[in-house]
Amino acid sequence: MWNRKLLKKEKEAEKVKMLGSQYRLLLQAWSENAMLFHDMENHLQTIYHLAGEGKCEEIRRYISHISKPVEQLSEVLWTGVGIVDAVLNAKKQLATEKGYAMDINAQLPANTGIAEDDLCTVLTNLLDNAIESMDREKENLPGDTPVIRITLRSIHHFLVINVSNPCIGHSPIGPRLFLTSKKDNIHHGWGLKSVRKTVHKYNGSLSLEMTDGRFTATAMMFYI
Repeated sequence: MWNRKLLKKEKEAEKVKMLGSQYRLLLQAWSENAMLFHDMENHLQTIYHLAGEGKCEEIRRYISHISKPVEQLSEVLWTGVGIVDAVLNAKKQLATEKGYAMDINAQLPANTGIAEDDLCTVLTNLLDNAIESMDREKENLPGDTPVIRITLRSIHHFLVINVSNPCIGHSPIGPRLFLTSKKDNIHHGWGLKSVRKTVHKYNGSLSLEMTDGRFTATAMMFYI
């Protein structure tokens, strides 16, 4: 029992460390982007001056240089909520490396009062669960590029996080339990247990269902 708890804590600590790094990159991108727009008038004057002298190559290099922060931001900005964007980008990159696609549809208010570590716990575990499920069944998944669908919404003071992935090998055996094809059955389910424990802190719920060859997890957390 203690070994399981220790393993769980170590895994969560690794996630927090990784997300901290992603979060710092996000904040850096925001800072660079804000400075770019603050200095835009000066940039335009410089470009106007170079154009007057017919220096087209210098203009191209200058524009390329000042647009780098915007290009970086386009890779990391989804909702404007730092920890959420950091998680989405980290998992999207991981999914891409594995040959999966992510369809992300996210709109969140800036201040929900939900602790960042709780958002991290829910979102990372749901996405990890989806990716690991697809890893186990990769050869049997339909389509050239399997798609993980992610929806984040605020509905009537509930934060709703919905993650859906193609799934063939799991069969529902009850409203809360699903059969697993994992070789390591001992540690299976820790992620979803963490999610359920976290959403209950916010008078929320976690629902799991499998329909039409897709496994869908929906977490809801109440906020004021």
